[in-house]
Amino acid sequence: MKRFLFYLIALLGCGLAIYTMVYDRPLLPDFTPEQPAGVPVQTTRVKIALYDWTENLEVKNAISQFNRTNPDQIEIEVMDIAADVYDDTLNMLMTSGRGPDVFSVDNAWLATYVNKGYLANLAVELEPGYLERFPSWARDYASGSLFKGGIYFLPSSIDTVRLVYNKQLFRSAGLDPEQPPLTFGAVKQAALQISKAGVGVNKYGFVLPAGDTQDSLQTGLEMSNTYSGYYFYDYRTGRYDLSVYAPWLQMVIEMKQQGSLYPGEALLKRNSALRQFADGNIGMMYVTSKDYVKLQEYMPKDDWGVVLPPVADLSKYKAGALMMVPHSPLVVNSASGGREAAVKVWRFLQSKEFLTILYQQALALPVVDGILNLPSTAPGLGHFKEFYPTAAESIYPPAPQIMDQYDPNTVSTEPRDSGDRPRMQLYLRIIEGEIGLRQGLRSETERLNQMLDIADTGYSFERDEYIYPDFDPREPLKGESQQSRLSKE
Repeated sequence: MKRFLFYLIALLGCGLAIYTMVYDRPLLPDFTPEQPAGVPVQTTRVKIALYDWTENLEVKNAISQFNRTNPDQIEIEVMDIAADVYDDTLNMLMTSGRGPDVFSVDNAWLATYVNKGYLANLAVELEPGYLERFPSWARDYASGSLFKGGIYFLPSSIDTVRLVYNKQLFRSAGLDPEQPPLTFGAVKQAALQISKAGVGVNKYGFVLPAGDTQDSLQTGLEMSNTYSGYYFYDYRTGRYDLSVYAPWLQMVIEMKQQGSLYPGEALLKRNSALRQFADGNIGMMYVTSKDYVKLQEYMPKDDWGVVLPPVADLSKYKAGALMMVPHSPLVVNSASGGREAAVKVWRFLQSKEFLTILYQQALALPVVDGILNLPSTAPGLGHFKEFYPTAAESIYPPAPQIMDQYDPNTVSTEPRDSGDRPRMQLYLRIIEGEIGLRQGLRSETERLNQMLDIADTGYSFERDEYIYPDFDPREPLKGESQQSRLSKE
């Protein structure tokens, strides 16, 4: 009997082996989709360029997770572009046809990029429900006549500007730490008192990190002066007038002369100035909401306050809405080889989940999905709420930006004399005493208006799009452009 069972088992085993060799199939069904042997999964690479955020660990993790988990085999590749030459580098890449697929662009360049056909019109890809995520001002701003009736971007977050001050230095100088200066004159006086009280211990009343001219002078000078009703472009007439900045520049010149301005301002970088403020060596400085993370990273050792910027004098208090700007809106390159994948990456970077990460890291102030009002997402960073936009702030219509041409064959890596750079350099030359205040502002005003007149002879620039006859600086978005008015007539 045992021998019979042995032969039976052996026979069955042989039959099973023969069946397996003949059919070469597994005994159990395999539901895994068959892939051609040796053929790798096709990956679509999407190059992105961001003005900032890219060094934050949580942002890196979010991008890595997207690369691992998205079902479309899309891989985001972040281009490394230094912030201080971002605009110049981006302009060169775009004019040479080597631009990123998705990128952030300075607000001043948006209309120019649209006119040159650099940006993809996303209107077809964006369903009405998606647009409802954004506040009405953001939708109106993005669909303005400057942008040729398309939707090339949607502002999802904003930057604000503030004056921060060291309360301990105010006390040491005999100043009331709960009464920060309201006017340029009061700033100058407070800076002088702080510097005198800090003689011998390297304490200074004010710092201007002009080594990063675009960040420091565009925000500390041009953005902050809108609260006094001053802006270098007159929306009513469509002409430039830089003379409005004489009071602010005079304030800085006098602080430099009296020794209350932190020395070496022409070469001083923003991060170094923030560290000096955190170390308790600076009484006051202008910062933006995007500076907040770095300031907290340096762990200020003294109590400090955050207020809206001072005005020229009390008669100018709230003469204009304080300018806030969309945080370098994200766009898609019209020449992208994989538009569908690029749009998916654009939507990921605009998603509630990604923007919530930015907010929790205090990297951005989102204006979508009610993120700022969600208590569960509030960052544990004490002063960040003081950078939230207030009723005294507003977005402004775009001012003209004439795009200088770049030679794609050049090997130079130096920033070009283009865009905002000559204006920023002029402000610095005035502060350094290299050129007279009135003379310098007058000559740059003439140059800018001459460039405007030349641009007006071209086919891609419409001056009437930038003229708002009824412009009110207290309500800058309520005016109607000359072009829009003529179209209706």
